[in-house]
Amino acid sequence: MPVPLRRAAAFSVAFSWLCVMASAPSAGAEAMPKDFVYLADIDPSIQQDMRYAGATNFTGNPVPGYDAPECVLVRPAAEALKRVQTEVRTKGFTLKVYDCYRPARAVASFVEWAKTPDDSKAKMVYYPNLPKSALFPDYIATRSGHSRGATMDLTLVPLSP
Repeated sequence: MPVPLRRAAAFSVAFSWLCVMASAPSAGAEAMPKDFVYLADIDPSIQQDMRYAGATNFTGNPVPGYDAPECVLVRPAAEALKRVQTEVRTKGFTLKVYDCYRPARAVASFVEWAKTPDDSKAKMVYYPNLPKSALFPDYIATRSGHSRGATMDLTLVPLSP
């Protein structure tokens, strides 16, 4: 029996919070930081839609620092996702990640993006009822927990029958 959507959403939020609390070193170099792994190497069954590596995101452009559409995390967070994936698959779902490790230069580019005039096309899709100034700090932060490598944006997706 599928998990009710409300319960699935609550689970997703709770799991994200647990991963944020995982012990992780601060990250911010050009190369992949020490102790970080590609999620696909830990569990290739977890879907990835890394929006900031392409133009399908609120900026309308690829974001600096996202050189490839790959989820990178600290090993404990990736292994925790693998355990959750095993559980949700028994309930007819799979995990899907949209963002994982976020380099500091990507965070800086979000701040710079906020200083530019609205892109009406992106605004209509991603923040139609908000001015850019209202995106801080609830949606965009000047310092991101994603830069620790233990935070990710994720959802549950029903498995195909």
